[in-house]
Amino acid sequence: MNGPAHPGRYEDPPTDRLPVVPIDRSRNRLATAGIVLMLLAVVLLPLAPAVGTLPALAALVCAAVGAWRSRGGHAVNRGRAVTALIGAPVVLVAAVALTPPVAPVTAEPAAAERADARAAETAARERAAEERAATERAEQERLAQELAAERRAAEQTRAEQAERERLAEERAEQERADRERAEQERADGERADRERAQQQRAAAADPAPASVCNSSTHYVNADGNCIPRPTEAASPPAGATAQCKNGSYSFSQNRSGTCSRNGGVARWL
Repeated sequence: MNGPAHPGRYEDPPTDRLPVVPIDRSRNRLATAGIVLMLLAVVLLPLAPAVGTLPALAALVCAAVGAWRSRGGHAVNRGRAVTALIGAPVVLVAAVALTPPVAPVTAEPAAAERADARAAETAARERAAEERAATERAEQERLAQELAAERRAAEQTRAEQAERERLAEERAEQERADRERAEQERADGERADRERAQQQRAAAADPAPASVCNSSTHYVNADGNCIPRPTEAASPPAGATAQCKNGSYSFSQNRSGTCSRNGGVARWL
């Protein structure tokens, strides 16, 4: 034996002792995370099984990794990892079982829906095109009616203008005819007045003898002279001696009896 001897005890020298190697036993947080996720999945299963599937699947992954890390005592919480590894599949299976199945969508209904949608779209485009065509036809008809109304109004205006011009021409022609007739009548009256005045002057200058006196235009006075009968004129004719009240002129040579048949004497000339 090496070293000094002691009664009742034997000791090895320090060189004979084995070195103490510390073991790295880090905390296994994945096991705890697996337990927490499993409990969250259990809470969500009655409310939303489809949502609870996600934490159950995550708990299973965490438990598997935690159990692998705790093998051989390299990490603590091995019991938690094993519990999560056993419970997570159960929770996952329950979540999958409680999730309502989704009806598979077949290709035929989708194709039928697409065909219906295309048909509806085509029908909508056709209706829109028909509506546009009807609107365009209505607009064209309205424009045609407005154009026809404008043409009728223009024709009526032209007809009214032509009628007014015709009436104006007729009035002008009538006025010209009236003026010509008035001028002719005035000229005829002046000529007749001149002729009567000449006759009266001739009669006054040389009274016709009673034997040749024309009783229709003359009369024989008290002196036996042939005197012109009262005559109407615009102005006093030559030889007139008085104007009667009826407007005629008298050629009487005596005051007595002058204008006796024409209302009396209005004034002496």
